[in-house]
Amino acid sequence: MPQGSHRTDYEHKLMKDLFQDYSKEARPVMNKSEAIAVKFDLAYSQLIYLDSKNQILSSKVWLRQMWTNPFLKWDPDKYGGIDTINIDPKLIWKPDIILYNNIGFGETGAIYNFDTKAMLNHTGYTEWFAPTEIHSICKIDITYFPFDEQKCPLLFGSWTYTGNKLNLTNSREAADLSKYTTSGEWELLAATLERHEVFYSCCPHPFIDVTYYIHVKRRVLFYMMNLIVPCIVLTILTVFSFYLPPESGERIGLVITILLGLTVFMMVFTDNVPRTSEVTPLIGKYSVTVLIQVTVALLVTCAILRVYHRDPEMKMPSWFRKLVFDILGPMLLALPSEERAKLEKDAKNRNFYATKVQRAPYEVHQSQKHLIASMPKLISPKKGDGEMNSKCFQASMGSNLSLTPADERMDEIVCGMRSIVAHLKDTQESDEKVNDWHHAAAVLDIAFFWITAITILGSTLAFYFMIPN
Repeated sequence: MPQGSHRTDYEHKLMKDLFQDYSKEARPVMNKSEAIAVKFDLAYSQLIYLDSKNQILSSKVWLRQMWTNPFLKWDPDKYGGIDTINIDPKLIWKPDIILYNNIGFGETGAIYNFDTKAMLNHTGYTEWFAPTEIHSICKIDITYFPFDEQKCPLLFGSWTYTGNKLNLTNSREAADLSKYTTSGEWELLAATLERHEVFYSCCPHPFIDVTYYIHVKRRVLFYMMNLIVPCIVLTILTVFSFYLPPESGERIGLVITILLGLTVFMMVFTDNVPRTSEVTPLIGKYSVTVLIQVTVALLVTCAILRVYHRDPEMKMPSWFRKLVFDILGPMLLALPSEERAKLEKDAKNRNFYATKVQRAPYEVHQSQKHLIASMPKLISPKKGDGEMNSKCFQASMGSNLSLTPADERMDEIVCGMRSIVAHLKDTQESDEKVNDWHHAAAVLDIAFFWITAITILGSTLAFYFMIPN
């Protein structure tokens, strides 16, 4: 009973009549000198990922092929009005279209092996649609990474049929993007196509291919927040490291930490780009430039700290004094500090009192003799104090025969005051030298603060204007 129903079913009868003497190996043209026309169309559904490191584009696409098979025609009136049937693609001839630049592991890129049903019309017009995931080669240009745009080709063509046997044409001027799913990493700008006729050394006739160019632009927000902005922040910290006082002892540690941070970001960057020596990416150039600037800032910081902690007994070179105090100081409005002004005021006062003591050694009030005589004992002796005391001792020993005890006491007082004045002069000169080195370090801090700021700002703006629009 079921066998009888099959015999009377129009679709079963149609299938039996169509494929009874049909050979799927035969090219479906009446005149074998003519080429069969095959229309090809691609709907780009999703960009799964674009592996910049391995240069592989993974895509979800819908492939559409249309052609007319004159050997598979029928009259719908003879088969219960059936004008279209869905059949297994293994039963019919199919064009051997493959993806030329396929790179899928264990795959040949042969799209004629898909098992989706083909739709056959009573006129012989055949439509074969197949959704699939393809992996293709895409040469990545990282010149402007991460502000780059890429064009990845998808090259489809027949593997065995030349142009005189299979005429591959496109059904529209671009890929179908109506069902495209937006990618979080790449922005799809266009999906254009070109038809090529290429001659190969194997055959006298050209092979025809249809090439789709997937034009995408990298979304830069991720790299901006996780790579570029931290680098800029670290460079700004490098600039303001010159504001830290040298005596704090934290400047070297800060700059070294910044240098280590930039090195970490360089490692993150190198893990996300192809290992190529053809070009240097834009962000790579910027990172290297910033790395060099921070290294120079570290060396400058070491030099400034060396100036700040310079031995006060060492004389400041004249060219260095002229550069710092006569050129950079007035230019940067780096006036002497309050400490230096106070020292200069104290020096004037000491010189005034020293002159007064030298001119009127015998006008000291009697009630101050004990205080004045005891002052040298409170002062630590300097290098010149021993010589001064020796001279005073020799003078007093030589004058003991002619001076009264009161005059001898007065001479001792004068010698003591001269020792005090000499000691204060030595102390003042040492403090002035220390203050000179400190002031020189402060001037250099201001100078290199602006030099570093201008250099980093200039390099950042230069690389910004190099970014393609």
